[in-house]
Amino acid sequence: MNEESNQKIDRKLSFPKISYPENNPETHIPNILKSLHIKSDHVFLKFQPDAHALSVEEQLFFINITEGVFGYNEQIRNETLKLLTSDYNVRYLAPNITEFIKQSIHLNLVFVDLTLLIYAVRMTKNMIANPHVEVGLYLHTLIPAVLSCALAKRISKYYYDNHWTLRDFSAYVIATICHKHGNEINRIKERVINIYLKPMVDTSMSLTTLYGAIKGLASLGEDTIKSCIIPNLYGLGKRIYKILENRSNKLEDKQQILEAKHVRDLVVNIASPVLFKTENLLDDGNEYIQKFGYFGYLIFMHIKKIEKLES
Repeated sequence: MNEESNQKIDRKLSFPKISYPENNPETHIPNILKSLHIKSDHVFLKFQPDAHALSVEEQLFFINITEGVFGYNEQIRNETLKLLTSDYNVRYLAPNITEFIKQSIHLNLVFVDLTLLIYAVRMTKNMIANPHVEVGLYLHTLIPAVLSCALAKRISKYYYDNHWTLRDFSAYVIATICHKHGNEINRIKERVINIYLKPMVDTSMSLTTLYGAIKGLASLGEDTIKSCIIPNLYGLGKRIYKILENRSNKLEDKQQILEAKHVRDLVVNIASPVLFKTENLLDDGNEYIQKFGYFGYLIFMHIKKIEKLES
């Protein structure tokens, strides 16, 4: 990337000024970060908070955190993530870290860097677990960013990359936010469910987006599976069956078939345990086929396996 492009990115990713109450205690760099002697790794992301908004120590703390998570040293990354989960001083940098997460996810969706997207979601998970951070102040920024990692059409350079793990992890983080911070006033869970339901009925959306939506709904619990996934099994089955019946050798079709298999396996693994508790196996699967179409017999056979394990 040339120097002019770097300057454009730097301008695009500049931080807004963030003011802090005057009675904030001085932020000290934890000993754990001092002892790590983090070198300035030349990672793709380079964010600098506004020098007028933060003290020198806060700026250094911010740089150590972001470069610790996004650098190349796995030991430093793990130590920094632990720090994000427990250190009191993280609360004063939470606005900056939140903006960093948002912009890093946006940038790496554009440049399609799966590894850095994973780091950003891990950073989110650890920061929201910190008991000293007022997470509610930042949910309006964090939720859309993490949802993008679950639902974006493309989050890796190659279709055969294991981007499914990041979609699973992002769905888990969103579910954690819904369970811990959702209530009748902010209706976070209800709003997230509405977002997840769109790919379930809109066949123009990609299968990768559909996968993220199904995983997201399943992560919200058994009641959501019953109310949102199982009623849509018949329609989902028609879509998946049509793709899997395609015998074309075109690269695009191979990609779709791989994605359809991931969706198929996910649906069967999610729906079967729930239906095992609620549906009686009185026949050879015909009733399941009538109710759930393509997925009917697959779920029936999976339930049979569960039944054997339970007996």
